[in-house]
Amino acid sequence: MLLLGITEIQSKPTIFKQNDIIEIEDKRKNMKIGYFISSKYENELKPLLEKIEKMEKIEKLKRLREYQDLEFLEVGVDDEI
Repeated sequence: MLLLGITEIQSKPTIFKQNDIIEIEDKRKNMKIGYFISSKYENELKPLLEKIEKMEKIEKLKRLREYQDLEFLEVGVDDEI
C-alpha cells in the first residue's frame, strides 16, 4: 500500500492507474483522509461495505432510541414499552 499526500495526488493524478490501494493523508494536519481502492476489487468489497453500513445504521437507531427514551423520562412520559 502506498501512502500519498494530497499535493502528490494533485501533481501526479496518473498514480491511481499504477496502484491498486493508496492511503491518502493530509500531511499538514497529520491525519488520514481515507483510502483509494481500485474498482477491480468492487465485487469483493461491496458486500462487506453494505454489511458495515447496515451495522452503522442499526447502531444509530439504537442511540436514537436511547436518546428518545431519556427525553420521555425527563418529560415524565411513561409509555411502558
